[in-house]
Amino acid sequence: MPIHAAPPRLRWRACLAGGFVIVAALGACTKATTTSPSQSPAASSPVPAADAAVTVVTDPSTIGAFMPASLSIKAGQTVQWTFQDANPHTVTADDGSFSSPQSGLNGNATYRHTFATAGTFAYHCAIHPQMKATVVVQ
Repeated sequence: MPIHAAPPRLRWRACLAGGFVIVAALGACTKATTTSPSQSPAASSPVPAADAAVTVVTDPSTIGAFMPASLSIKAGQTVQWTFQDANPHTVTADDGSFSSPQSGLNGNATYRHTFATAGTFAYHCAIHPQMKATVVVQ
């Protein structure tokens, strides 16, 4: 029986069911948003542009290395670390002021941190503590 010929009560149920299908379809089409460790929790916050870069590379003598081992930037600038080594590594501030995920990153994953204040920030890999470097913020 076509919907237009159904009694009013059945037409209302058919419209209601159709509405649920549309809402469910729209919900399935939404994209989940994740933030990187350096972003604020607000999904609408823009990712800061990287002003300087550090590459995490393979180094047989230490398991891995931060290149460059020392970096100078200005307060308010952002550093991006790119994890090119196949082994997972972290970027962990010695003073606890910043850290990438402690499970480690690899496979060209990136981590960003914006340095708001001047100072010398020593950091290391929590997985391989012999990997050390510094960011000098002026």
